[in-house]
Amino acid sequence: MRALLILLAMPLGAQQFLLHAFHKEMLGGTLDCGLCHVAEEAGSVTLKRPGHQQCMVCHGDAFGSQADRKICGQCHDASARDGAANLLPFPPHKGTGAILNDFSHTLHVDPKARIDAQTGFRADCTFCHKFDSEARFATLAGHRECATCHSKAGMKPPLTAGLKPGQCRACHNPEKTETTALAPLRSYVDIAFSHGAHFKVREQFGLRCTTCHYATLMSTSVASLSLPMMIDCVQCHDSARAVKAEFRISNCKLCHRDKETPAAIPTSHTVNVKPEFHTEVFRMKHAAEASSPDAKCFVCHQNVAPSMSAKMKCDSCHAVMRPKSHTARWKYHLHGKYAALDRTVFATCHTASYCSDCHNELPRSHNPLPLFKAGGHASAAKVDLRTGFTCHSYNNTCSTCHLNQIAH
Repeated sequence: MRALLILLAMPLGAQQFLLHAFHKEMLGGTLDCGLCHVAEEAGSVTLKRPGHQQCMVCHGDAFGSQADRKICGQCHDASARDGAANLLPFPPHKGTGAILNDFSHTLHVDPKARIDAQTGFRADCTFCHKFDSEARFATLAGHRECATCHSKAGMKPPLTAGLKPGQCRACHNPEKTETTALAPLRSYVDIAFSHGAHFKVREQFGLRCTTCHYATLMSTSVASLSLPMMIDCVQCHDSARAVKAEFRISNCKLCHRDKETPAAIPTSHTVNVKPEFHTEVFRMKHAAEASSPDAKCFVCHQNVAPSMSAKMKCDSCHAVMRPKSHTARWKYHLHGKYAALDRTVFATCHTASYCSDCHNELPRSHNPLPLFKAGGHASAAKVDLRTGFTCHSYNNTCSTCHLNQIAH
């Protein structure tokens, strides 16, 4: 009852009434979903939003001539007069996030990435996500889509018209669903965007669902879902790309129709400016960020693809981009010392044969060899005797000459 007492003590306008949590407490800690949620028609797995008929089972008095505005206000906007047209969205974040407890895309995506012949997109994406006539935004999957597989015998969790009380909780946690803080997807209300506009040029630019939603395929939970970020748009719409001028990122009105054009384009809107977090430390220690499923390296580093595995991302980038430490002095003077400290670091890019192929060749300092053997090596040995032992040992090299000198 503590939740009820807190609610009643709050001003009406400030109350955030948690409908499911309140009813669960009032009903002794249990909720029978079927009391309020009924099927659209007999045998259907698609449920309707509770209507007056369901509410009146317990709240009949509230629907008399003097309607209880506290109860009516859970579904209707009191500022509008037409009761049929003033329904509030439920949950409050409806349309911006899934209402599941959890969902793993990795367990549901087609490993063969088959294409729907009618739409030209991945069949597993278009099966669950549909578009309206304007094709602006995609819908989230509902019971109808999920039941295609989960209504089959043995499929867990089950989804049939005859679900028993409590089985809904295999996918849903209604008490948490109605809190806006748990909405996993962001809603870009100030951005003008249309999927349909991108569909029209998908063949020209090779656009697929996973071109922008690349991290979704590797998502194992609802919490890890996210909408594309600005940097994902930049990879195509930056001024250096092949899109027409009116579709370039410098045309602010293309997306921000209600804002003034800034004096300078933000650094997040271009690939021509190195990100602020790319510090000297990041340059040396970026393995974790680069290998994460939603890494954005491919936006600037064109040899990296979002679909690559973590190892392939590292290999493809480091095969063409020499580390900053590899200066002219690195090959002849520095790499030996670093290799002695930690040889595993070198294995990131080099194999054992890479070292042996180089070290089996005569070093530049040994030329001409007769002079180097006759005494030219003495100066280098006095400065750093250890360098000589990279390839030589006292027994197989030094002793052949220096033992004879001692004997005489």
